[in-house]
Amino acid sequence: MSNTLYPIFLKLDELSVLIIGGGNVALEKLQSVLGNSPGARIKLVAREINDQVRDLKQNYPNLTLHERSYTDNDFNSADIAIVAVNDIFVAEQIRDRAHQNNTLVNIADKPDLCDFYLGSIVRKGDLKIAVSTNGKSPTIAKRIREILTETIPDKEMDGLLDNMQDIRNRLKGDFTYKVKELNRLTTEYLGEQEIHPAETKLEMEKLINITKTVQRRANIYLGIIGVLALIGVLALIIYQFNLSGDIQNFLSKDRYIFYWMLLAGFLAEIVAGSMGMGYGVICTTILLLLNVPPPVVSASIHSAESFTSAAGSISHYKLGNVNKKMVWVLFPVAAVGAFIGAFALSHFGEYYAHIVKPIIACYTLYLGVNILRNAFKGKEKRSGGRQHKKKTNLRILGLAGGFIDSFAGGGWGPLVTGTLIKEGRTPRYVVGSSTMAKFLLTIVSAVTFIFTIGIHHWNIVLGLLLGGVFTAPFSAMFASRLPAKKMFAVVGVVVIIMSLVTIVKSLV
Repeated sequence: MSNTLYPIFLKLDELSVLIIGGGNVALEKLQSVLGNSPGARIKLVAREINDQVRDLKQNYPNLTLHERSYTDNDFNSADIAIVAVNDIFVAEQIRDRAHQNNTLVNIADKPDLCDFYLGSIVRKGDLKIAVSTNGKSPTIAKRIREILTETIPDKEMDGLLDNMQDIRNRLKGDFTYKVKELNRLTTEYLGEQEIHPAETKLEMEKLINITKTVQRRANIYLGIIGVLALIGVLALIIYQFNLSGDIQNFLSKDRYIFYWMLLAGFLAEIVAGSMGMGYGVICTTILLLLNVPPPVVSASIHSAESFTSAAGSISHYKLGNVNKKMVWVLFPVAAVGAFIGAFALSHFGEYYAHIVKPIIACYTLYLGVNILRNAFKGKEKRSGGRQHKKKTNLRILGLAGGFIDSFAGGGWGPLVTGTLIKEGRTPRYVVGSSTMAKFLLTIVSAVTFIFTIGIHHWNIVLGLLLGGVFTAPFSAMFASRLPAKKMFAVVGVVVIIMSLVTIVKSLV
């Protein structure tokens, strides 16, 4: 048994609670206690009490505030104590004094010093569920509480509990008979005459899969609605301010390259959505094929990616997929590499385009070959054998990845993310951390290009950006129906062909 805690529910209305601390943590603990036991007698002592704590005093007459340091006498009438102070030495002193008075104590964020934990609580009328992780992860307890809160119905639960109480009061006979009868009634109510654990688990898995599918479809439909609404707003603005002439000039600039960029953004979004990488590769190969100068290629891609990668980084961070230590190892050196790559490309890419373009095209050709190899690589090769390979130096990898991504217009994903996953690192944290580092270095690269070559390519940036944003819901729907292996094969072949065409055109 790893968790030896024994859960109980206290009648705090009949007990005296002492809270030491008046900051945000103390406020959180106080709100938790009052939210579950509004009539609890609480004495809060702190040298400084914030305004939000003071505001609670107006609605809870049993709450008394003392703006001073705690004394030994504060424990005389306390049944339990909750301590929220920053100083660990002071916290230990308070715990020792509480134990001398036979008072149970909870020290916020210090599980080893606690006599009891404050669980994450689900409230549905008279139903109350407390979730504990043995002090290891309050965040997990919070997430489980959110899931249970969403799953358990609000209105039906009180009626169900009232009915069961009425039935229990009417039942005659001994305790054993009442338990059997209540079990029978609840089983019939749930519509499960016989419950088999294996069947129940299978049904739960089916329900979870159905829920995920419904949620995914709902997100796609909401995205489509959002895109249509945005198009409508833009159309209204254009009509209201008579911008049609200026917009036509903007769209026809550089031989209507804006429309090609819409297509490039759409294709890149499909690839990135299904493979987790390849946005820069696709955009770079298309732009080189259209004879766009190499500095403008990389500058445009990184300017657009500054926006498109932000959402992914935020999502990974909120989901806890980001290893901050890995990010802070990768990002500084990647930023240096991105700056060097952008600076070098800005100064040499325009004058030596006949040399730089085939070099970049050869690199995208190499990436295309790798993508094609991944499509035909057997599972046994990826999973078989020993995985204890020598770990790559993260700083060298980040520096190389930042330079190549900035100089070649893409390549961070295949180089950095691919290398770290091949080494056997946890994919979840690799993808999340790599995405965050990529977002940060993209900003560095975009800013460097702004200061070196300026921004004369808004039609390209806007085309790539809108191509990805506007078509994201449709591309997600399309990509979800494509087998990943075939996607790898198609993308690999397309990248190889386009890279070869660019190389031939550069040498002719």
